[in-house]
Amino acid sequence: MKEADTVVAHPQGGGKMALIPCKACGKEISSEADACIHCGQPMTAGIRCPNCRATDVGKISAVSKIGSAALLGIFSVGKLTKTYQCKSCGYKW
Repeated sequence: MKEADTVVAHPQGGGKMALIPCKACGKEISSEADACIHCGQPMTAGIRCPNCRATDVGKISAVSKIGSAALLGIFSVGKLTKTYQCKSCGYKW
């Protein structure tokens, strides 16, 4: 976290969430928010992992899919039907 981040208890119990300033209006919002609740500014323009919410996501290349199919055959069906892979947690969707 940056020095300006604030950590508060999550309102529904459980873990903690970091509050970060909105780039557009400067008010504090959750680091997990998709958009600012005050001004509506989107926080990320990219794709987020549905599992861990990381933005470090890559597209699974056609070459990788073809290579898996050639080497693993029927066992590569899981990779062939997916489009993206999270580089943080490895989740594919």
